[in-house]
Amino acid sequence: MNFALFPDGVYVLADTLVTTDQFEPGFFTSKVHPVPHLNGLICGTGNLAFILDWSRHVLGRMLAVDMGHLNDFASDSLRTLYAARPAAERKAMTSTIYHLGFDDQENQFVGFAYRSTADFESERLEPGIRTKPPYIGALPLTGFPNDFVEVCRAQRVEQDAIIPAERVFIGGHLTAYMMQVDRMENGAVAVVTTITRPFEFEDFETMYLVCASTR
Repeated sequence: MNFALFPDGVYVLADTLVTTDQFEPGFFTSKVHPVPHLNGLICGTGNLAFILDWSRHVLGRMLAVDMGHLNDFASDSLRTLYAARPAAERKAMTSTIYHLGFDDQENQFVGFAYRSTADFESERLEPGIRTKPPYIGALPLTGFPNDFVEVCRAQRVEQDAIIPAERVFIGGHLTAYMMQVDRMENGAVAVVTTITRPFEFEDFETMYLVCASTR
């Protein structure tokens, strides 16, 4: 998952492949979850079950007006939810939750990270570009989504050279999420979220059959 956070926009690109505990292709899913009532996106890395639990929790139980407001009490709720996950699962992998969205009070896009390794303390994200897994090449990340797609394809090549137990698996499709502000004549602000699927990995059909064989 790669994303760019700037005061006037948010740009996220994520693949769709999910692997099993045995480091085999399992299925495909959406790893970024729009929450339009908060003018934001929820995404994460690590334990998919926990990330989905958190998304459901925000959608089904939490009262907030935007991502900045949600940040006021996200850490405590994340700790409670995480503690309810099986101990073996928590020991096996770490998880990071990202909140990206428009803050009405600050009149700009903001981002927060909550890491299991830091007891889900709120970490305000500075504007900039982040790549997960870290990209070590020299391709530019300026145009969206095309540049982000090419970098993700390069990340796939880099990761495929790593042993499965240490690899970040990338595959399926790439899904692009773009959030921008439309400032109306009356001064009101409308956040426009656009979702596209700009790329399919060349081995998608083969990967699908592998996933189907493990079910």
